[in-house]
Amino acid sequence: MELLFGVGIPLLIGATGLILLVCTIWHFYRKAKHTMKNLFGTDNLGQLIEARESEVANTPKSVSGMTTIYSPMIQKDFPELNWVELKGIAENHLKDYLKEQHFMSVCIHKTEILNYIKQSGTCVIIFQSGVQYLTGTKKVQARYNTHMMYVQDANEYGYAKGFSTTCPHCGGAVSDLGRKFCDYCGSEIIPINVRVWELHKIEEA
Repeated sequence: MELLFGVGIPLLIGATGLILLVCTIWHFYRKAKHTMKNLFGTDNLGQLIEARESEVANTPKSVSGMTTIYSPMIQKDFPELNWVELKGIAENHLKDYLKEQHFMSVCIHKTEILNYIKQSGTCVIIFQSGVQYLTGTKKVQARYNTHMMYVQDANEYGYAKGFSTTCPHCGGAVSDLGRKFCDYCGSEIIPINVRVWELHKIEEA
């Protein structure tokens, strides 16, 4: 009898503790579900995850817009350039690139100037775009940077043959595409800037 009593007490205490633990977990579980229902309108975790994934898939990525800062600088350096037209060209390059990756239903939500870099022999405008596409049946939101390059000094950049041109008046060689006047005859050279801006690279941001 004493043996049974000695064994039964610990078992009873253990069972009581287990019951209390289960009751505590159940209490917090019910409380958590109640809170979820109040906050999100449902206490189904699977539905919440699905709703969150749908929200992410349908919310365009924000882009880092520095257009108001860089567009006046670009316009000052290239007064003949229509940078809005160049932005459209950059977007077309990006669409072609994404289609080459076998993405479907490509849509560009917004494009802004991210950066303007002047280096030895070149200028680069970096456009950042918020894009949407389908991969299989999954809708994806992403950001991409499209780098458009202008070669100012073809010799310095190492593309003298590819980028050199001639003066329309005297036929003299014009290798620096940033020049406004011919070194030989002094005639004005009017560059068609949108034709010398080339796609440099595209990268996911």
